[in-house]
Amino acid sequence: MPTSADILWFKTEFQSQIEPALANTPLTVDFITAIACQETGELWPVLRRKSLTTAQILALCVGDTLDADKGRSAFPTTKADLLSQPRGDEMFAIAHEALVNMAAHIPAYSRIAARPDKFCHGFGLFQLDLQFFREDPAYFLQKDYERFDRTLAKCVIELKRALKKLGFDKRATLSDLELAAVGIAYNTGRFNPQKGLKQGHFNGTQYYGEAIF
Repeated sequence: MPTSADILWFKTEFQSQIEPALANTPLTVDFITAIACQETGELWPVLRRKSLTTAQILALCVGDTLDADKGRSAFPTTKADLLSQPRGDEMFAIAHEALVNMAAHIPAYSRIAARPDKFCHGFGLFQLDLQFFREDPAYFLQKDYERFDRTLAKCVIELKRALKKLGFDKRATLSDLELAAVGIAYNTGRFNPQKGLKQGHFNGTQYYGEAIF
C-alpha cells in the first residue's frame, strides 16, 4: 500500500483539482485519497518512482483482469461478452493494450498480460468498471480515464450515488466510519450495516471497508 510519501505526492499533484469537485458534499480530500490508495495503490506508488510523467502514470492506472471463471458476474464476463457489443472489438483492443502497457512496469501482471484473450476491466485512478461501457462507451473509447479531471468526475458521480443511497447526501460532514460505509457502497453498490467494515473486496487479509477506514 502507499506510504506517507506516496500520499504526499498524490495530494501535491491533485488536491487543487479535488477540492472544487467536492463542493457541497461531505466528502473530503483525505477520503478521495483513501479511495485512490485502495483502487490503484498497487500501481501509482510504483509508477511515480520511475521516469514517467503524471500523464503517463494516469494512463497506466488500469487493472482487474478477472473474468467469469474467477467469479465475475458483471458485464463483460468474458472477451466474447465484450465483443458482442457495438464497438466491442475496439474496446477489447484498448483494454488488452492497456494491460500490456501497464504490465511492462508492474511485473506481477506480466504473465496475465501475455495471454491474448485477457483485458482490463478497471480504468482510471479510481477504477471505473468496464460494466459502464454500455452506458458511456465514449469515456472508454476516447480514453477519458487517462485524464485526472475526467476520472475524478466519474468517481464523484458514483460517490454521490452512494451518499444518496445511504441517506448522507444532505449531510455537511461525515464520521470516518460513515465515510468508510460510502467507500463500501462505491466498491460494491450497497452497504449492510450488520456487516460493518467487513464488506467489499477481500484481498486475503482485509476487506475494502477495513482498508478504507
